[in-house]
Amino acid sequence: MDHFADRLIERALQLNSRIIVGLDPEVERFPGVMRQRLRAEPCEERLEETLFTFNRLIIEATASVAVGYKPQAAFYEQYGTAGHVALRRTLMLLRDLHLPIILDGKRNDVAHTAKAYATAWLAPDHPLFGTPNPWRADAMTINGYLGADGVTPFLQTNPRAGLFILAKTSNPSSGDLQDLELSSGGSVADRMARLAAQWGQDSIGSHGYSNVGIVVGATYPQTAARLRQVAPHALFLMPGIGAQGGSLEAIAVAAGSGGVGAYAASSRGVIYPYQPEELSGSDWPALLSQRVAEAAETLRAAVMGVLTRS
Repeated sequence: MDHFADRLIERALQLNSRIIVGLDPEVERFPGVMRQRLRAEPCEERLEETLFTFNRLIIEATASVAVGYKPQAAFYEQYGTAGHVALRRTLMLLRDLHLPIILDGKRNDVAHTAKAYATAWLAPDHPLFGTPNPWRADAMTINGYLGADGVTPFLQTNPRAGLFILAKTSNPSSGDLQDLELSSGGSVADRMARLAAQWGQDSIGSHGYSNVGIVVGATYPQTAARLRQVAPHALFLMPGIGAQGGSLEAIAVAAGSGGVGAYAASSRGVIYPYQPEELSGSDWPALLSQRVAEAAETLRAAVMGVLTRS
């Protein structure tokens, strides 16, 4: 299926799930065995393999409940070359498994640079050689605050891809700018949601949702409810569940038509449900998989429970 929103929704219905699993590797939080091996062999190759192996185990443990996966680029960039290679291998694995990928990089700049970002992460092929693009994601997060000329290159580079534009982010200080009231009415977040709705009006799929969605923190349920009215055809990517204390009710009020319009994005709450020293024995891979699978299923069941009651 070529249309990103339709593909994501079809998988959500198939799995009876609305969760997106973040792949945010932090080595200091890895199982004790993995960290011990890395300390014994502190080199780029071991680091790359450690990062990729952790991601592979997370993916295998959650594939039955995760609607998609959201690698956050910063968690790979911090580890230099090894991180970049591990990210590329992770993207290739997800594609091989036909699992939806949302690259979380919040990229953007002036149009010329935005085109380069879009080519790097969304173009199907390499810009020079015509070979398949190993970095390609199915969707990505972008900053829309440069306006239309910073968003158009992403829309044009791959019209089948998805975009999630920052509207109301989950962090505590998001209100410093996003909650400011405009003289024309509504907040900055409202205005961004309206723009996203305009940018996505030509890419509405068979389920009634556009390829242009918005990022709305689950930490702000009242705003989520309001933005759903502003952008009825936008998919909502909703971080903040778990470590940031977001509300499951926010998912329910943003679920939209058919109850398929909002997705809880969780990283730390799903991929680190243990203390590193607990996983120091020979059975650590199985124990890791069990803990992660349980955490993912618990979140899935909680989200679907709230949607069923709403």
